Amino acid sequence: MEKISNDIFDIEYTNKDESYIESVIKKFFNQVPDIMNFFNISKFNNKIKIKFWNNLDEYSSYFNEKLKKYGKKVEDWEVARTIYNPSEIHLLSFSERVKCKGHKNDEIGSISNLLTHEFVHICHFKYNNHHSSMLWFSEGLACYLSNQYNTLSLSCSLDTIMNDEFTSYINYYTLMSYLVENYDKSYILELA
Repeated sequence: MEKISNDIFDIEYTNKDESYIESVIKKFFNQVPDIMNFFNISKFNNKIKIKFWNNLDEYSSYFNEKLKKYGKKVEDWEVARTIYNPSEIHLLSFSERVKCKGHKNDEIGSISNLLTHEFVHICHFKYNNHHSSMLWFSEGLACYLSNQYNTLSLSCSLDTIMNDEFTSYINYYTLMSYLVENYDKSYILELA
């Protein structure tokens, strides 16, 4: 395992990531201050661990074991996961990510946005004092602040959203885009 560290992060990666890690981390580090500023966070009590997994089966086995007590399993499309206590971001190396359902045509540049997306979850969790949030809001905020999408589409029912049932991330992004365009930051932070 190779490591990159600074005041906020300890990042672990392998030789599978060497060709792109520098550009991914540079883009991510450029986004970090804006995300922290959005949530009015000046520092974290402990470093955030970021781990790139270079084996899909090991990643799935590790989290399936953790999820077993909740009766859940890693979805076949999952490429990253956030743990809140302690703060950790786990994501698949690019070569493993493209093996997952729906990610065959992903580009390396999308890793920075995914990393930012997961970091938004950590900041949101810190901001709201470790309380859970409705799925649509939490994912919408992460999708919006990480610039993961550039189109709007809403293809779910209000019941799906209000019952906290999973739908597509583009739906969450679309809902958050509406909030950001029609309400000020203080209102969004109040919802957070």
